Amino acid sequence: MVSGASHRGQFDESLGERRRVVITGLGAVSAAGGSAADLWTALSEGRVCTSPLTTFDAPRAAAAGQVDRDWHGPSGAPDWLLARMDRASRLALDAAIQAQTDARIEFNQQNAFAVGAVSGIAHPGTGDDWAALGSGLSGASLGLNIAGPVFTVAMGGASGLASVVLATQMIRTGVIRAALAIGAEAPLRADIWNAYESAGLLDSSGDLNAQRPFDANRQGMILGEGAAALMLEDRQLATQRGIHIYAEIGGEALTAGPMGDGQGPTDVEVARRATGDALLGGEIAPADVDVVVTAGLGLPRGDERETDVIERAFGRRTLDMYAAAVTPNVGYTVGASGALTAVAATQIVDQRQIPPHATFEQEDIACRLGFVQKLYRDRIVGVATAAYGAHGQNAALVLLPHQAEAGDELPLLAN
Repeated sequence: MVSGASHRGQFDESLGERRRVVITGLGAVSAAGGSAADLWTALSEGRVCTSPLTTFDAPRAAAAGQVDRDWHGPSGAPDWLLARMDRASRLALDAAIQAQTDARIEFNQQNAFAVGAVSGIAHPGTGDDWAALGSGLSGASLGLNIAGPVFTVAMGGASGLASVVLATQMIRTGVIRAALAIGAEAPLRADIWNAYESAGLLDSSGDLNAQRPFDANRQGMILGEGAAALMLEDRQLATQRGIHIYAEIGGEALTAGPMGDGQGPTDVEVARRATGDALLGGEIAPADVDVVVTAGLGLPRGDERETDVIERAFGRRTLDMYAAAVTPNVGYTVGASGALTAVAATQIVDQRQIPPHATFEQEDIACRLGFVQKLYRDRIVGVATAAYGAHGQNAALVLLPHQAEAGDELPLLAN
């Protein structure tokens, strides 16, 4: 990290410096379990959480990343609201409530207009389900009371991470002071599954361990469902509250390129530019990023392209970086995937640990990245992650460890 970089200094409106954004709450629902802690445990243990597909009658035996069949929605949410939501929006609401609870922050009539929410999904439903999600996020009956900007983005596989980028940018520019960033997807239904199947994107073996990104034996992806949410705050607000800060967002960016063959990224240089802009915006040197959390689709050509993007972004540094992936554990969750990788990246920064690649067997010389075989502890200076949509959309994020500084408020001591 560049010494004395502007993103590390206190915000001063007279100097026009950008506000600093930190992560104070995490939430997740996935095949690994109903919380962000469950996700981290599965990642740390290198545990594969995919299972035989039971959501619908597929034409062949298949594996999927399925949320527990007993899960029907967030506890405490009123039945009338859940009845208006499809599965993806219920997953999103559950993760959002978790993240807000984890951050121990409440919104009321005095601060509600300073809070927003951005949701990302690749395959939204045809009804008003996501409008109902907006109602849930802003509704007083749930205690969220968000009255600032609330909107949804659809950017394919980049949707979930794009929500983090856009929420961060609204805080940086002073539009709001806190925001929920959410990614969700429920693709385990016949129409979506058949579309991916006909495009040749899915693994056809039925092997529960078949999501093998960057492995020489990879044959395609395993679809998964889930959601993840991050509570983002202006750093000044978070330090005054004395809350635990998981990580600071050092830089973030979005780019878009031409549509290609449906195996993102479709243009490696445009995709590389997203990570480059995230580094540049935070005045972070590539040499100061230790870990890259990959999108990890598991497509033969797609993983080569992602490796190319990473190598273009970090150059020779790529040889010395650790790599990690969430998809081997829970499958590829499309619009939720970028948010889940952001949660994983945040946990890597906070725990100072790199989780293993759960399904890695044989190295592909075209995809040489620094995956580890067991949970590994090391000093973490920076973690990068990126997500790619099949139509050329790209999102990138760089996270840094949070450090207390002179002038920060001391946290209140618990009784």
